[in-house]
Amino acid sequence: MTFTVFGTGAVGAYYGARLARAGHTVHFLVRSDYEVIKEKGLTVLSPEGDIYLDKPSVFNSPEAVPPSDVILIALKTTGNKNLKEQLKPLIARNTAILILQNGMGMEEEMASWFPSNPVLGGMCFICSRKKAPALIEHLDKGAVTLGCGDERDRALRDSLYSLFNEAGIETSVVENLREARWRKLLWNIPYNGLSVVLNSDTRELMTTEGARELVEGLMEEVLAGAAACRCPIEREAMEKMLHYTEIMTPYEPSMKQDYMAGRPMEIEYMYEIPLAQALENGCDMKKVRMLKDQLHFIQNRNLQKH
Repeated sequence: MTFTVFGTGAVGAYYGARLARAGHTVHFLVRSDYEVIKEKGLTVLSPEGDIYLDKPSVFNSPEAVPPSDVILIALKTTGNKNLKEQLKPLIARNTAILILQNGMGMEEEMASWFPSNPVLGGMCFICSRKKAPALIEHLDKGAVTLGCGDERDRALRDSLYSLFNEAGIETSVVENLREARWRKLLWNIPYNGLSVVLNSDTRELMTTEGARELVEGLMEEVLAGAAACRCPIEREAMEKMLHYTEIMTPYEPSMKQDYMAGRPMEIEYMYEIPLAQALENGCDMKKVRMLKDQLHFIQNRNLQKH
């Protein structure tokens, strides 16, 4: 398969580089780092082995990118406002769209834009960050969970599952994509938001007095919200998520990185849409709502400074 990475940041560059190293044709669509990557290549530092792409296939315009079998959507959801128009030059009749974004509702939105194209979701459990132009630092994890909303796309999902694993990307599949999105929110809602509000990394959130209780309280509400939306998650998943975070490399989640850089945060898809879906089904996640309101306040003040 051929791939186009739309959003060559900490996530897109990592997975794209792994696929390229495995011998697949990967086109990288880049904005601010285009000249640097064109001149110096793309580097991913990783405890699993560094990757250096000397002359990656890099473009700074969707119109210039050759046709691909799969588009990997790896940009932040804060860029989704203009995404439909930007994607149009990349989408042919059989082009598949794999969404590697955080939050809820992206697959439904994408399917409404391109109803004839396969749309899949990928939940990425990865700690990575952009250290400098054309330089990505992968700290820990990297597994991907693949799901599809349409049964007709299962064969494609299974093909990508095999291909990703062959490229060294630990990958699994799920039958219920909406449930998988809720499972990812079990981590994203507490750790992303609290990392900003409490100015902490994951290790501090797990070891500072009172912080772990806040994490657990938010997780309890996510479990309730998922159950109300007919996507029940076993309580053991919460315990596994807490343990998973305790032992992983201390990490500042993507929302904290965006805040520190003065960028908008992914509040809409990560908080507002799940809150609305839960409330529509009779569950008011009050602690999550309070965290969302705090994030809006902090973001508005932060953006005014920058």
